[in-house]
Amino acid sequence: MQFKKVKTAIIGSGMISDIYMENLKNRFSIIDLVGCSDLVSEKSKKQAEKYGIKQMTNEEILNDDEIELVLNLTYASAHYEVSKQILSAGKHCYSEKMMCLTLDEAKELDKIRKEKNVMFTVAPDTFLGASQQTARFIVEKGLIGDVIQIISNRPRGYHMIKTTEDDNYRKYSVMREGGGIPFDMGGYDLHTLFNIFGPIESVCGYAYTRNAHRPYLNPRHEKFNEDFFVNTINTMCASMKFKAGPLLSFTTSSEYSISDSMLIIMGTEGILYLPDTNDFGGTIYLQKKDNEKLEFPLCHPFTENCRGIGAADMAWALRTGRKSRLSFEMSYHTLEVINAVIDSSNDGETKHLTTDFDIPKPISTEFYRGTSEERSLFLY
Repeated sequence: MQFKKVKTAIIGSGMISDIYMENLKNRFSIIDLVGCSDLVSEKSKKQAEKYGIKQMTNEEILNDDEIELVLNLTYASAHYEVSKQILSAGKHCYSEKMMCLTLDEAKELDKIRKEKNVMFTVAPDTFLGASQQTARFIVEKGLIGDVIQIISNRPRGYHMIKTTEDDNYRKYSVMREGGGIPFDMGGYDLHTLFNIFGPIESVCGYAYTRNAHRPYLNPRHEKFNEDFFVNTINTMCASMKFKAGPLLSFTTSSEYSISDSMLIIMGTEGILYLPDTNDFGGTIYLQKKDNEKLEFPLCHPFTENCRGIGAADMAWALRTGRKSRLSFEMSYHTLEVINAVIDSSNDGETKHLTTDFDIPKPISTEFYRGTSEERSLFLY
């Protein structure tokens, strides 16, 4: 049975677009990547030539009736406006995280997607990868018993070390509103845990911007030693309670000299140690009682860097008439959780979440290799 490919285009041809284009062009057969755009025409020209697609303007993409799916890979501060344009044009939209800056903006996007009857999902899609799907398998099979506590910690280093050329290429989105580490990286662990345990019930915590005024550090930058204002939260510590019961300790900051991660799920009969949720196929360790940690074999496909798998899953959902594993509701909940921690930090009160979502269907444990791996997205 042959399925018609979903014609797809990308708005935003910066750094992250490379792996998306590689996968959408060469890994997922359901996608027909036809074009890309960027406000900086040199970027879209370079990517279009590299991947054999058409360099387009935003308007050309939005006005092309054959293009069904558009990926929004712009900077965080532009996500709202660009996604609004995509949805308003009646096209399905996959956006880089997070969907927008505020819940009011998210509600408006929700209204448009419902009016236009289109899908709207948001990264990260790494929870569809082998390691996170295997973690869910371990928990659901009861191998660590009843889960009681979870520890999530993500220290990273976001510093002004780029040259002028590098800065112009990436524009330091992680230093601007909505691009700080809770927004930039927080969704990875949260989506992984949402995929296992479902929505959060309540949160309390602290969030602030440490060292908001800091200099450019690289002598090769034209603004070397000039102060730069960090216009986003860069440090967060929170306690959260899942509706399903487990308690989560969630901490992250971009003020460190190292970039690492820790995600530990602790149950009555064992402890599960997850790899970096920014990856798809890292090593999982399982510890039973007081025995040593042992590597647990991955039970699912997609062990390599499969960014764009969320868009491919949307395309398969579109062609088969099923739900997408990524959902607007899950992404909205992520935004609500992060903003609730910020609100809690401001007024010292515990915040009770108002949104919910359905836990997505897992990826099949049937392990396919090579080009047949995509069949796992067809199955549902």
